[in-house]
Amino acid sequence: MSGLDLLSTYSSDSEDDEINDNNKSNENSERLPIPGSILAWKGVPHHEEVYDDPSQHEGKARSFKHERGNWATLIYINYEPSEIMLSWMSSVSREMPIKCNILSEQFHISITRTLILKFHWIESFVEETKKLCDQTKQFSLELLNVRAYTNDEKTRTFLGVECVDCSGALTHFVKNVNRFLAEYKLPPFYEDTSYHISFLWCLGNNLAILNNETSSLTTKLNKFLVEYPEERYIHVTKIHLKIGNRLYAFKLRRKTSLQSYFGGHFTYILRQDTLYM
Repeated sequence: MSGLDLLSTYSSDSEDDEINDNNKSNENSERLPIPGSILAWKGVPHHEEVYDDPSQHEGKARSFKHERGNWATLIYINYEPSEIMLSWMSSVSREMPIKCNILSEQFHISITRTLILKFHWIESFVEETKKLCDQTKQFSLELLNVRAYTNDEKTRTFLGVECVDCSGALTHFVKNVNRFLAEYKLPPFYEDTSYHISFLWCLGNNLAILNNETSSLTTKLNKFLVEYPEERYIHVTKIHLKIGNRLYAFKLRRKTSLQSYFGGHFTYILRQDTLYM
């Protein structure tokens, strides 16, 4: 058999195999149809730009543009008001000359600005915060008066209850936080520090209007605290750190030496990934 004949035979055999394989594939596809659930799958856009719609958040705007790799970060003290305190806050909202809303977010006392953290900083940032909490004793804050505040962008105005750092422990803690924030080239906490619990808010810069109300509200707050003295002090046992959708709670050292302290314990909870200020 000549070389051309061999080539012809080889080509013919290969074509027959290919046809047989195709027939087998067709048979298999008839026996095992693709499930409808798989056929309904759709591709997910990658690196899709997030559009922030204030109308979806009661008119509130983000304090910075959402960018991939940027994590909104805040160190704060959690505050859980009693039913009596919530009732007092609600009564204040009804007395305002402009429409104000009770804060729907978690009540808290900020001890940093809202920071922008890079992903590769997260692990070391958490460790630095935890280390500082391990070295800090529990302390108390005293509710003092009512003040008006605005956010940095002047897009929202707040009424808050100002808190006094009774022992100076919180001031010392914030100084140490500012020290390690500088290592990340992040802004320190405000120089004109006013620790407070925001409880009412309204859109826009209405500082002048709310400032006219703070004196009478402070008088009412003090009367309330005389009647309910247990509401006057906040005993701080934990510091919270929120990074994007991650929430950490670090225990502070106990005041007494009789009670042993087990370091290294912290809790991790998933939460919503948007922080509005």
